[in-house]
Amino acid sequence: MAKTRHFFAGSNSGKGFYSLFDNIMGPEAKRIYLLKGGPGTGKSSFMRFIADAVGELGHEQERFFCSSDPQALDAVAFPALGIALVDATAPHQIEPTLPGCRDHIISLGTFWDKEQLEQKREEILAAGRVKQHHFSTAFRYFTAALCVEQNRALAKDVEVDYHKLEPIMALFPQEKTDAPGSIRHLFASALTPDGYVSHIQGLVEDLPQCFILQGGFGLGQGEMLAMVADAGQRAGLAVEAFHYPLNPEQILHIVVPELGLAVLTELPLEPLDSVKGPRLVCGPLETSSDLDYQLWEKLLQQGFSSLLAAKTSHIAVEQYYTNSMDFVALNEYRDEILAELLL
Repeated sequence: MAKTRHFFAGSNSGKGFYSLFDNIMGPEAKRIYLLKGGPGTGKSSFMRFIADAVGELGHEQERFFCSSDPQALDAVAFPALGIALVDATAPHQIEPTLPGCRDHIISLGTFWDKEQLEQKREEILAAGRVKQHHFSTAFRYFTAALCVEQNRALAKDVEVDYHKLEPIMALFPQEKTDAPGSIRHLFASALTPDGYVSHIQGLVEDLPQCFILQGGFGLGQGEMLAMVADAGQRAGLAVEAFHYPLNPEQILHIVVPELGLAVLTELPLEPLDSVKGPRLVCGPLETSSDLDYQLWEKLLQQGFSSLLAAKTSHIAVEQYYTNSMDFVALNEYRDEILAELLL
């Protein structure tokens, strides 16, 4: 089986659902399949089958998991082939921008029984309203947790010690490049019904240089990571920036594959005890005895519980669609797409 890297392209957050789906494939993409269809129509299974089959042929791949069900796939990409399959439905709806010549729509609605679904219209609407209520509740809890976290960060008067980065900055080539490098924004972790789920350890396990920034909230880790990312781009390298799910506008980790380098942030949600590498202490850790910390933790748990309730409601919606699907015909079509993809 070829090498597989795991990511999230979006996450539930303190700012609602936050999408980075535009970064699944870059301008090098040759073909993108956009899967359209309701819940329970087999989008994730379709992509998993394709990913398994292509992987067995020795092609490296990237799997992007769903933050509302971390066992399900939102997308799969084959970088060397320039091909990706993406769940293009809400809340990460995507429309073709190069229809026909790059972007191809796969409509799973072709394989459902429309009359059967019409008969269940009111039940589907009711279950959908319950699901949306639970998602909205989760987002309010996450927003409150983010506010508590930001309060704690703002209460600290911190002068960022950039000298700590000297052993990292020494790893970058010093000569100037004609063209700047690239930066790819994704999530390595997400807020899910299963709690905080992270793939960062799998992403860095083979890298020879891992540095871990340690400390509590608001101790300058974001500013330090921005400096590392900038150094990588100025050196003409491809940089991967992984965002913090609770506050998706903040970068949590930087990976520079060409240098075998990772600079990671250790936080209460992201313990990195098993990752080997130098620890750069930015300041004191958060303590569970602090009342604000306890409130932050409780709000997150309430958010996770609400996501779990939303997932349960989503499963009820899925069942209506699953029962209406002709999966025999869909699987035959899936085999055709696999053959087309490998041409």
